[in-house]
Amino acid sequence: MNDFAARFNPEFAELVRQHANSARGFVPHLGLSVEEYGPGTVKCRLAYTPAIDNSVGSVHGGALSALIDHTLSLAVYPLVEPGVWVATTNMSVQYLAPVRSGDCIALGTVLSLGTRQAVVRVEVTNEGRLVAVALGGLTVRAKG
Repeated sequence: MNDFAARFNPEFAELVRQHANSARGFVPHLGLSVEEYGPGTVKCRLAYTPAIDNSVGSVHGGALSALIDHTLSLAVYPLVEPGVWVATTNMSVQYLAPVRSGDCIALGTVLSLGTRQAVVRVEVTNEGRLVAVALGGLTVRAKG
């Protein structure tokens, strides 16, 4: 079993959080933010706005999927050396309930981390209820 507390780099986690929260493009357009880090965990937020609703008045599954994808890789970064690249290679999402208002919170938990791959579980809640769960696989590799 991995000892994520020993591998966790809080200073790097804060740099990752600041970078993610000041990024341009899709992430701020969708309203995603990183709230907090812990050893092997990250909490991200999808700010609700009617612009992310589907045609029947609930948050589009693609917006929830983007929140999950964002959370998957961000959970791993503070556990690896700066300069290591992490990217989602696959994920399975189970949508459990519709979201019609209020922010969504994703809690990502690293289940496994090796030198080349990681597995992360994400639970998404909305106003205190579980609305989606996901399991994702990620590639981990040094830049180069």
